[in-house]
Amino acid sequence: MKNLMVSVSGVRGIIGESLTPELIVKYISAFATYMNGKKVVIGTDSRVSHPFVKSIVNGVFVASGYEVIDCGIVPTPTVQYITEIENADCGLIITASHNPIEWNGLKFVNSNGLFLTPVQCKEMFALADTLASSYKSWDSIGKVVPYTSAAQKHIDAIFNLEYIHPEKVKEKRYKVALDTVNGAGGTIMKSLLEQLGCEVVGLNLEATGIFAHTPEPVPENLGDLCAFVVEQKADFGIAVDPDVDRCVLVNEHGEPLGEEYTLGIAVKFMLQKKLGAVVKNLSSSRLIDDLARYYNCPVHSAAVGEINVAEKMIAENAVIGGEGNGGVMLPDIHIGRDAPIAAALVLQALAEFGGRLSELKATLPQYEIVKLKAPLEGIDADKVIAHFKTKYAHEQLNEIDGLKIDAKEWWIHLRKSNTEPIIRVIGEAPTKEETLNICQQFLDEIKSL
Repeated sequence: MKNLMVSVSGVRGIIGESLTPELIVKYISAFATYMNGKKVVIGTDSRVSHPFVKSIVNGVFVASGYEVIDCGIVPTPTVQYITEIENADCGLIITASHNPIEWNGLKFVNSNGLFLTPVQCKEMFALADTLASSYKSWDSIGKVVPYTSAAQKHIDAIFNLEYIHPEKVKEKRYKVALDTVNGAGGTIMKSLLEQLGCEVVGLNLEATGIFAHTPEPVPENLGDLCAFVVEQKADFGIAVDPDVDRCVLVNEHGEPLGEEYTLGIAVKFMLQKKLGAVVKNLSSSRLIDDLARYYNCPVHSAAVGEINVAEKMIAENAVIGGEGNGGVMLPDIHIGRDAPIAAALVLQALAEFGGRLSELKATLPQYEIVKLKAPLEGIDADKVIAHFKTKYAHEQLNEIDGLKIDAKEWWIHLRKSNTEPIIRVIGEAPTKEETLNICQQFLDEIKSL
């Protein structure tokens, strides 16, 4: 079906077009059956469609005999964390992450707070295509239980980390410009920052679901925040996506650091506290490799997608990991992309550093990453991959997720998106001009094939 994405990232579609009541029932019924449990934790982002979707989701789970722990509008990582600490059998997040306002979706969480693995997704989706719904009788149905303390429990867990010292951060009395794009992050991010002694000046903090700008937190969508940082004379700015698993930064001059540098700051901070393995996805910056090498720690790459990074982190017993889109994953709390954790690590790192955010970034390796994309319509992605694999056979290649070409001065990663009908062209080199030229060459060649 057009505009329906079913992948390791869950199910996403357009409300009234591809994400219909019938489709929601189909996948939630299959998930409830597949998990064979009694308790599920549910949370949503703020999208306008969330009440309609949640009423169906809750109804199917109750009809399937589940106790539904309803956290309300909360970040995706909060649902993951609560699923784990409440010993629930599974979790479900109603969100389409950074997709436009007309989209919504379902993210499926295991009892360990992790998303379903690719194998589990395949099995559950197959069940959805064949399942004849079987619901409980009147005396065996479940119930919905409100859970209003989820966000604060998430914050408390962060403050309980041995290397997070709220009093140290409070001494700095940072003024922070915060943009939560009218998503689920307004309450938790503002509360977190204020509990760290920050003065918060906000943009788009109300959880209306009417996104004030294109919701993906990339530099081209952060113009208002950049101007607001300068206007308010803030020490820095923070932006998150609608479901609050990605955190990006703007320095005191109103300049975006780039999504990659959130993970970079977090990795450097953690390796100063605790040596160990680092995991990133294939599309993340070389600055992570450079940092790990500096601290004599191993770095491992995984396919793009939070669960792929999470599984690799578990296998390698990593101390930190993440994705270069602003997604920091800290196993000391839970192994999932988490904007509140990312923000706390950055503030602690900045407080201990003692300088400005631009100066902290300057201590890190400097690269410029560019992310382009081409519609899949009319493009044979497998043919594209095969073409470049042959052409660049003399370079270091990685095929665990599309194709990554690792040259001495640059790298390019080509892959089909899990969340949009596009092929991504992501590249990195020392300067913006070099990276743009390389990425555009690949994009032009893809379109010509």
